[in-house]
Amino acid sequence: MLNKIPRDNEITPAIAKFDIPGESGFPLNAVYAKPSSPSEADLMRQYLVQLRQECGARLCEKVFDPETGKPSKWWLCFAKRKFMDKSLSGPGQ
Repeated sequence: MLNKIPRDNEITPAIAKFDIPGESGFPLNAVYAKPSSPSEADLMRQYLVQLRQECGARLCEKVFDPETGKPSKWWLCFAKRKFMDKSLSGPGQ
């Protein structure tokens, strides 16, 4: 998977079910406020899906060389690092 540029259908984790602020699995609950209503939670989820899709597409443009399709070793060195002492990867990853 890391030796080619991902296609749109391979970026489906961006739209998979994920936790939003206020849910127990959200890693940055201390930073974001819980939505006050179900409609606000749905709107927040829509914004976060759009953010995840856009960030994923833009990141793939930077990480993968368009000529060879191979990943940049410089960008991949950040794959396992924590940010703000938090790991946003799933359990076991």
